[in-house]
Amino acid sequence: MKKFTYGTLLLLFLSVACSNEQKAVSKFFDFEGLVDEQVSLLNQHKRVLNKMAAVNGQESDSTFLPSAKGWESELEVFRQMEMLNKPTYRSDYKILDPLKDNRSNLKIREYISTSAPVHSLKFYYHDEFSQLKKIEATILEKNVLYANGRILTMEFEDSDGKPLLNHYSMIGFQKMFMRDSVHFSLKGQIDW
Repeated sequence: MKKFTYGTLLLLFLSVACSNEQKAVSKFFDFEGLVDEQVSLLNQHKRVLNKMAAVNGQESDSTFLPSAKGWESELEVFRQMEMLNKPTYRSDYKILDPLKDNRSNLKIREYISTSAPVHSLKFYYHDEFSQLKKIEATILEKNVLYANGRILTMEFEDSDGKPLLNHYSMIGFQKMFMRDSVHFSLKGQIDW
């Protein structure tokens, strides 16, 4: 009886492990991993951040050397692109690849949906997708109390065959019920 119980538990454990493995493999793109890797590299190389922010026309800027937690905080917003991978939205996306970028020599892989919060996600790359140069996402969320829209952009340079973040931005608006819209922008330039 004990052998049957241990065998059943082992079989259950292995099936759960395989199920988790399939979930990781079935992602369109690993945004969590990308952000974690960029935080680690930027902190390791002690990169300086020039940050410009504006809210309804009021501007401010700063230059500083973020800690690991500082980089994590700066790049946290880009984890929102992970919504693309949610099983609920996977079948909502039309995938176009490769498209030609009319403004450069890059190719584009684009994910488009009219119903998911990430309405559009574009990856700009050279000949191979691993030669990533830019990610641009349009995120729109609405309900009866608010509307929120953002365009998130990450730009990369090549560093030893890996993409390394050198610029990011977030431009958007927020409209609360019975209140005026708030327009904002945030731009980060990373000095190498």
